[in-house]
Amino acid sequence: MKLAHAIHHRLKAGLTLLEVLAAGTIIAIGATAAASLASTSMLQEELAFRVATTRNYQENMLRLWQLGLSPAQILALMPDQDQNQQLQLSLYGTTAAGDGPLLQETALEVLNGVTVETASCQAIVNISQDPGTEILGADLTLRACRPRLITTLRTPAP
Repeated sequence: MKLAHAIHHRLKAGLTLLEVLAAGTIIAIGATAAASLASTSMLQEELAFRVATTRNYQENMLRLWQLGLSPAQILALMPDQDQNQQLQLSLYGTTAAGDGPLLQETALEVLNGVTVETASCQAIVNISQDPGTEILGADLTLRACRPRLITTLRTPAP
């Protein structure tokens, strides 16, 4: 009976300062971990979006090349990085300076008895969190093939 009375008196008296500090510390650690997780998640999402933007840019360049356009014609058709904020944030370097996405035609290859032309598109992802600076990120290279175009059937260029 005395024990029940002592517990009831203790509960009625409230919590000690030490118990309150311990509970506050546990809550603070949990809140800090949640904030850190949210920050890391947002950064990963941003970097994944930049990689997707860079891959999309490369795929479009190679698709135009597969349709028969030259690298110079492709660069003229592709969006200008200076006028596209998302490309400025995603791509390291600029095409105008020569350190941006680069489309290179390579030698002829024979794949399964068919002579094909190959090209590769190299681009680098910008991983800087500051829009005013660039930091070298992942170097992404895509490669594409197209059947060799029969030049004798083409009409001469004007």
